[in-house]
Amino acid sequence: MSARASSSLDHSPRGPLVLPRRLTAFLAAFLVILAGPVAAQEAASNGLRHVTPDDYGDFETLGGTTLSDDGRWLAVSVGRVAGDGELRIHDLESDSVITIPNGMGPGFSPDGRWAALSVRPDEAERQRLQRDRRPIRNDLVLVDLTTGELRRSSDIQSWSFAPEGPYMALRRYRTADGDARGADIVVRNIETGVDVNFGNIATFSWHEELPLLAMIVDAEGQAGNGVRLYDAPTGALRVIHSEEARFEALTWRDESSDLAVFRIDVDEERADTLRTVLAWRDIRQGAPEVVTLEGAFATGEGAEFRVTDFRGLRWSDDGRRIFVAGVPRDPAPPAEDEEDETPSSRRAVSSDSVPGLEIWHARDIDPVPQQRLRANQARRASELVAWDLGTGAAVVLGGRVEGESIALLPGEEWALVQDDAPWGVERMFGPVFRNLYRVSVATGERERLLERIQSYSGASPDGRWLLFFEGVDWHAWDLERGERINLTEGLDGVFVNEQNDLTVEQRPAYGLGGWMQDGSAVFVYDRYDVWRVVPGGGGERITAGAEEEVRHRLVRLNFEDGGYEPGEDLYFALYGEWTKESGYARMDSRGRYERLVFGDRSIARIARAEEADRYIFVEQRYDMPQTLFATDARFESPRRVMGVNEHVAETFHWGRAELIDYENSWGERLQGALFYPAGYEEGRQYPMIVYPYERRSQMLHSWSNPSETNAYNTTVFTQNGYFVFQPDIVYRPRNPGLSFMEAIDPALDAVLATGMVDPARIGLTGHSWGGYQTTFAVTQTDRFAAAVAGAPLTNLVSMYLSFYWNTGGTDARIFEISQGRMEVPFWEDYDSYVANSPVHHIQRMNTPLLMAFGTEDGAVEFNQGVEFYNAARRAGKDFVLLVYEGENHSLSRRPNQLDYHRRSLEWFNHFLKGEEAPAWITDGVPFLAQEEKLREGGPAAGRRPGASVVDGNGDR
Repeated sequence: MSARASSSLDHSPRGPLVLPRRLTAFLAAFLVILAGPVAAQEAASNGLRHVTPDDYGDFETLGGTTLSDDGRWLAVSVGRVAGDGELRIHDLESDSVITIPNGMGPGFSPDGRWAALSVRPDEAERQRLQRDRRPIRNDLVLVDLTTGELRRSSDIQSWSFAPEGPYMALRRYRTADGDARGADIVVRNIETGVDVNFGNIATFSWHEELPLLAMIVDAEGQAGNGVRLYDAPTGALRVIHSEEARFEALTWRDESSDLAVFRIDVDEERADTLRTVLAWRDIRQGAPEVVTLEGAFATGEGAEFRVTDFRGLRWSDDGRRIFVAGVPRDPAPPAEDEEDETPSSRRAVSSDSVPGLEIWHARDIDPVPQQRLRANQARRASELVAWDLGTGAAVVLGGRVEGESIALLPGEEWALVQDDAPWGVERMFGPVFRNLYRVSVATGERERLLERIQSYSGASPDGRWLLFFEGVDWHAWDLERGERINLTEGLDGVFVNEQNDLTVEQRPAYGLGGWMQDGSAVFVYDRYDVWRVVPGGGGERITAGAEEEVRHRLVRLNFEDGGYEPGEDLYFALYGEWTKESGYARMDSRGRYERLVFGDRSIARIARAEEADRYIFVEQRYDMPQTLFATDARFESPRRVMGVNEHVAETFHWGRAELIDYENSWGERLQGALFYPAGYEEGRQYPMIVYPYERRSQMLHSWSNPSETNAYNTTVFTQNGYFVFQPDIVYRPRNPGLSFMEAIDPALDAVLATGMVDPARIGLTGHSWGGYQTTFAVTQTDRFAAAVAGAPLTNLVSMYLSFYWNTGGTDARIFEISQGRMEVPFWEDYDSYVANSPVHHIQRMNTPLLMAFGTEDGAVEFNQGVEFYNAARRAGKDFVLLVYEGENHSLSRRPNQLDYHRRSLEWFNHFLKGEEAPAWITDGVPFLAQEEKLREGGPAAGRRPGASVVDGNGDR
């Protein structure tokens, strides 16, 4: 069923007769009671029942998937709403499956004969260990896939297969409490079961192609510390390096036998730590020579630097260089005054003499709270240093100065520096612009390329082109010729995202699909299609999605890094914008296009085996749990491998979902996802709960497990006899609240036109931005009989002046160029701020509103709830505020999650279904009564502890 309607903005209740809300709810509840025997008889006839909270814990979620290289075996993680999950290993050439409770992190041996996974203790044991303050340790389970035999090894922290041969390395947990980082590891021959044990191993790493294991020894007292190499087939153990020092960052070079580590050197005199780089060429040789970059070095200009671990350790692809982090070294301290025996660095400063002060200045580019949160990052700011192993030269490339970032370009002869410092004032309340520089890795010389770039999108794999989006077109900088090229000018496509309604000067592009490996072409998107664009040579649309309004986006199934190779098939994810159908398609090197799988459901998570034409994907709908399929390259007959929640169809009533079409007040086409009550009976009218948050119609085919920890759970509502409607909302500049009303009114009209929803029993709920829309709506219309808002914005003027404490940024920036869509500060358009602020219209609110806030909300200030509470008390409104002590923007403590979930249901069940209201709704709960309940260890106001109940007409 589908409905389509258009309506002018009208906030008045619909229908010729408007009864008082509570009388309407009573009559509706009475009709439900009368229908009860009929519903019970229907349920008994088909043997189905509704889901209850006791059932929630059994519901499953399809987790991560891992294919063996040969495509025969598939490991699937299955989680549960409550209790223990499991790992299932499927043989894709038969129907056999091996199930391991609490299994996780699977991997397959290169030959596909063995699977390994970690197994954690069950939930009861984990809880016991936590109570006893004992560590939780995992075991290893090794599965012989030819026989199904399981071998278990206790207390294994990590493990990995060798790239060749029947070998694997297992690291046990540390048992000593000292400074040494070493633990026992075992190298096991899986076929024979023979173990070789090594002690005091801090880290280990297999060679990329050979069964050679490099290890760092880190023992108590540093006795025997160093680097070892073990040849698993021969059993030969070699000492590559040994000395009384500590080592870290064991790093192989790709496709080689070159190895490097850091040696940690502490300079007691200068009170700093150095990291000397030790590198060996082809350690398979009998006595490989070590090449060293000392932890302290001087540049050609005489500046003294020290190597740190801030950027790790990285080989260049050709092995000529190693890249590390460097910071200027502090000068040596002056000699101490002979008359003062206490070193100046150790003289105590009384805390009583130091003010507890932060200085916040109006000219701060980044506000102090943001600087504070980024302090550790700032302390770790470092230069990228290129060390040439042949010449010994260490070249400082950049990246440490505030505002700079640096990354190597493909080919590693150049690095790219992005610097936003020149545009600091602009980014205080606007977008971030950067200047781009090219830096020579050989000399450190810097060349400015581009200025004031907002949307840099990376370099081509061949290192020639720098891609960025500006205006309505894709552009590239040609590093060979030193010129800028407009790539998409003149093409018959729109590449700027016209659906993005944020109030920004530069709208984003629809997106980037990647490059050809040789840099000959780049793939970019318009609304529906993929374009192949040749730098300096035009472009073409290679898909035909616009004709059916089906969006095409590239999906990379190649396991190699970099771009697409000539002759490589292209895979596309498909999505019908107005049908919500989805699937995959493929295009071969000759441009022949075929749809592989496509249908009226969610089809996602495609993956391919690395060395075989075996593919998997996952299907789901709201009324069909996640189901995993496997197929070959032809996709002609996908085979169902497994599904989760298979008990649902034969046990429970379930709802279904459909699309509702409508237009907002200015004529923009929109949709919403309507979810039916479980056990829906045609001819009855049901209550409905609306859940808004920007665009939501794409949720049409999303399966939803019921859960008591989510107060907005779609399935919990549908199992309790509600329709749930999730509409699309789009926005006009400076009118985020009124834009909502201009969409929600015609959306409700379209739903009500179906005749299935009782117009007198509609609820509204949302969180954060959705909470704001909820709170604003109930001050504008009486169409909602009840509402629940979590962490909503209530006063745009005061919120503009707040901080987003979770990141330290200012809300003013979010309001002007991001989700707030207000474009200007409130003093430039005060009327719009007031017109879209719920608290400024509190006198018009007639809908009972339940609001929830955490006192430590770092996204929306807790004071937004306080303001609305005080206004509701003064205006005498039907309002309750739930205050969860110590919680952030979303509730994290399980007792609080359960409490909010249950109170939300009680609120809606009372006002929409006529159920008896508990005292906390009708009267509030005095503070002393709540305190007494908490002291007794019982639930405040008849529920679990953690919330203060604050009634708009009573006292906290």
